[in-house]
Amino acid sequence: MPCVHGARLSENALASGKNADDLLDFSVNLNPLGPPKSKKLLNGVFQNISKYPDNGYPGFKKAAADSLNVLPENIIPGNGSSELIRLFAETVIEPGDKVIISSPTFGEYEFQCRLFGAEIEYIDYREITKVNPGGYKVVFLCNPNNPTGNLLRRRDVIEMAKTCALSETFLFVDEAFIELSEPRESIADIAASCDFILVLRSLTKTYSVAGLRIGFAVASSGFAGLLNNARLHWNMNSAASAVGEQLLRKNQDYIEKSLGLIRKEREWLASRLCGIRGFKPYPSDTNFILIDAGNFGINSRELTARMLKRGIIIRDCASFGLENHIRVAVRKRSENRKLIEAFSRVIAEWGNELAKKEIGKALEKGVTARSRIDCEYYPCHFEGQDCTFCFCPFYPCGDVRTGGELIRKSTGGTVWSCAGCNLIHRGDIAEKVLGALMEGKKLKDIWKLVMEPEL
Repeated sequence: MPCVHGARLSENALASGKNADDLLDFSVNLNPLGPPKSKKLLNGVFQNISKYPDNGYPGFKKAAADSLNVLPENIIPGNGSSELIRLFAETVIEPGDKVIISSPTFGEYEFQCRLFGAEIEYIDYREITKVNPGGYKVVFLCNPNNPTGNLLRRRDVIEMAKTCALSETFLFVDEAFIELSEPRESIADIAASCDFILVLRSLTKTYSVAGLRIGFAVASSGFAGLLNNARLHWNMNSAASAVGEQLLRKNQDYIEKSLGLIRKEREWLASRLCGIRGFKPYPSDTNFILIDAGNFGINSRELTARMLKRGIIIRDCASFGLENHIRVAVRKRSENRKLIEAFSRVIAEWGNELAKKEIGKALEKGVTARSRIDCEYYPCHFEGQDCTFCFCPFYPCGDVRTGGELIRKSTGGTVWSCAGCNLIHRGDIAEKVLGALMEGKKLKDIWKLVMEPEL
């Protein structure tokens, strides 16, 4: 089975019935600043497309080496991260080799290792620095980790590298997102002097040039020489080589501006996501946020489909082995607002559908003037718990006149309880609310029209 990735723009456009240009893709984690604007970059493309690239890639190697203070002989150029992971696996791994992969993490490590016959053992990504590498061929580390967004500090990764080197175990460190997180935590300089360490870098993410497929790896001169001998001839096209060389030569101002934007927007977006009932965003050190949507009410597959109808692509994290989790990229403020607005519209849409369905059931049972205790789901509240079957479209209204109140949860914090309210269980009110919903009225207007007179 192929490895599952985001970046399925054409597929999503077809599924949504929209043009690809009309979709906002939050499933890919690119620099929100966009590619650097430069005529030289375009000139680099047009001036080189009629030429074969030099398979030694001297200009690109020097630019990559200079950007990390290593030597050109430490650089292995590649057609993006995925090709370099494949190159490493086919050069190093033999059938029956044991490898360790943290979980959850980027799926290409597992896919490429299985392709070459490795036996895989998984370890929780939070425990990866404590692993004993003895007897294993490779330990794979994604730093910052995808999809969780956590960054390990340089000192901790260096300790891992020392332990792996003593065991003659390769440590593969994927730093595809580190420049969009904290570049100073890189161990590329360590990889350049140790035969058992390889560091992966991606220009795709850092400079938002996904269409050009530009990446490179850093290894000791001896190991890099083996990988350069094994890689496909001309694996990086001449346009990508030229553009990559220019991007790597003048990047400090661009990187600093990018980091400032990401930190600001990540904080804003995380705070808004925390405000969505049922969402639990994970702390992130980079340009994407993982969200536990297990308590959201809609499973991640349906949520992804509903967001797509709104023109927003998000990443369902089922392929990472995470049930009911989604991942969203950090983009510019205007785009992040559209993401939050789309979530809000999906919630309202789903709530209205549920309200129509459940109020309809209540009407069929003839609950006019009856108490809420006639509901087959009563009691739906008890101390420390949110509503387990609440079909009220106004929940949580926060209006104490209804008889509802804030209660303290046993797990900490408070939640709105409508145990003391029976308004929506009254047939006359349910019928009015249902009718207004079916007419397409907004909830705030229905509240004023139906609920306020009762209160």
